Amino acid sequence: MVTASLLAIATWLHAPTISEAAEASITAVPAANAGNDDVKQLVSVVLAETEDFWGATFKAGGSTYEEPKLVLFTGFIATACGAVSGTSYCAADHRIYLDPAFPELRQVGLTGDFAKALIVAREVAYHVQNISAVPQQLVADGDQQAAIIRSEQVELQADCFAGLWSRYVQDKGLLEGTDLAQARELLRSLGDDRAANASGNSTAKRYGTSEQRIRWFDRGLAGKAIADCNTFANPL
Repeated sequence: MVTASLLAIATWLHAPTISEAAEASITAVPAANAGNDDVKQLVSVVLAETEDFWGATFKAGGSTYEEPKLVLFTGFIATACGAVSGTSYCAADHRIYLDPAFPELRQVGLTGDFAKALIVAREVAYHVQNISAVPQQLVADGDQQAAIIRSEQVELQADCFAGLWSRYVQDKGLLEGTDLAQARELLRSLGDDRAANASGNSTAKRYGTSEQRIRWFDRGLAGKAIADCNTFANPL
């Protein structure tokens, strides 16, 4: 049984390709936090693993995976989707914008490597949704309830896709026993039913309850394909 961390093992296994992955996929924006070599290396490893997994998944389905670009920044940054902070995927330019300080994790008191890995994996999941033929029903303008359901479907599918990827790295022996517990604790902390997240419940943006998020993550963990994460055709 492998007991070292994802970062330590993956860095060893991918030593010849880490710098290549960083050069190909990460555009560094000059910033104090962006110079943190440990975080940049962790992010590079995670991104490389997502590229391997989704590349093989798309190939098995008869298509080619288009890798997203990752931009590191601090504070706020202007994107094709507007100004963003924290971590955000922009569908317009196929880029993931990430603050290496991971402010969303600091807000919930989690700082572990796999929590950071899961944040990256979920942003990649949005990219997969964007470039693949994920079935979605149209939402009529002004139908807030339908918009809420759509938001939950999108977000829970991202959790499920992150679960698919987590199973992939688990099968490669890259996870510690505590990593999946850390992932579930992160999803639990970010559930809509948590009091700290109540302020976001006044709009149509929903992520799902703690129970829903963990259940769909676990469904991905037990699955093998994109079809196993069809939140649009299954009860949430």
